[in-house]
Amino acid sequence: MTRNINIRTLLLALASLLAACPTVKAQTPDFGIWASAEVEKKLSPKWSLNGELELRTHNHSREIGRWGLKLGGDFGIVRNLKLGAAYQFLYFHDTEYSDYQPRHRLMAYAQGRQRWGNFSFTLRERIQVTTKDETDRIKKSGKTDTYKLNPEWSWRNRLKMAYDIPRCRFTPSLSVEAFYLLNHPDGNRFDCIRTIASLAWRLDRKSVVDFSVIYNREINRQNPQDKLVAGINYAYSF
Repeated sequence: MTRNINIRTLLLALASLLAACPTVKAQTPDFGIWASAEVEKKLSPKWSLNGELELRTHNHSREIGRWGLKLGGDFGIVRNLKLGAAYQFLYFHDTEYSDYQPRHRLMAYAQGRQRWGNFSFTLRERIQVTTKDETDRIKKSGKTDTYKLNPEWSWRNRLKMAYDIPRCRFTPSLSVEAFYLLNHPDGNRFDCIRTIASLAWRLDRKSVVDFSVIYNREINRQNPQDKLVAGINYAYSF
């Protein structure tokens, strides 16, 4: 992100965006655990490759919600601004049919970062497309119960604020992410708001463990769900 970008303008824009989203009272609160491990390999000052393995639970952590594997890379265009792309394989629990199904996701993103004293602000804009397997969604009539969106196109925008505590290995942060459906047959709409409070613990120059509390709120859905999540992520970079 170039220096002439006004961080205050970004904050006001995202606040206005979230304020404009309609709210729907959640009907089915849930609790889950999200765990992940990622590794990043620096190929050059501008190029890097990365991979991530994740596991998520749901239904008050009594069931596996999904596990996934992601492979991608990014390229630094200018200082503090990079572009990236990735492929993610998901093994997803379709609770309506008690079926675990493979899903495939492609994503492209742009991410900019700006420091302001001990604060740093990161803005990420991401477009993703997810294809879903419908082969096991069979009704009693013998017909396949298709998804309303398949493939599903989504735009995700996330603003993250972190505070660098001098001479300390711990870095607290707060982020807000909005999910916007791009191909909904009833009209494009926001369908999820995610808020994350986290504490990153730098073990050494290559390793970081991040502990987080995540509040995931679904909106504009027939049966919206509030989910509280305890998250842990291990990242290794070399």
